[in-house]
Amino acid sequence: MLGFIYFMPKISERSKITELLDSLDQGLQDYFGLLVELLDKVSSSEPALAYCFQRIEMAQRVGLYALLMREYRTNSEMAWAAVDALQIDRSSFGEHFKRISGKQLPDSLRTKIKPAELVRDRIMHGRSESRAQIHRAIFQCLEYAQLINRQFQTKVGFKPFGQLRGVTSNKARAQLDEKISRAVLGGLKLL
Repeated sequence: MLGFIYFMPKISERSKITELLDSLDQGLQDYFGLLVELLDKVSSSEPALAYCFQRIEMAQRVGLYALLMREYRTNSEMAWAAVDALQIDRSSFGEHFKRISGKQLPDSLRTKIKPAELVRDRIMHGRSESRAQIHRAIFQCLEYAQLINRQFQTKVGFKPFGQLRGVTSNKARAQLDEKISRAVLGGLKLL
């Protein structure tokens, strides 16, 4: 009996990005709205990877601000100044989230983004990476964003990647005045 081996055509890393983007909710698609254009119209994929990390870092910072406002109703200007002054690096985001929410993000989030960070670091330090490696890193960034949204939605009731309309507004509870806000932010070690 002759056996035949059928090989599935290899899907390119770029095609995987397109498939993942198409499967994401509208908020995530909108949040990474320039990604397809960067991939299609810029000769190098490096700017697209930089864009992904910029969007991740922005969502993390805005997510912490929204969380702070939602949980504590501190003065919005003071809350933004506190979050804006935070050193949010690779390991500290989860710590800041826990400090504000009292809830832990899983370590698997760090594991998901780490390979993409290594690719970004190599590029930022003047080394080269293949287009496929860069595309794989972009794919990992999108997966990470999706996971962060799921974790935030489950733990605190909103998604930082996407529209945050209404997340921080609670007309039934006024913002705290500056004196009390300063005490709350200080207690959270954000000042």
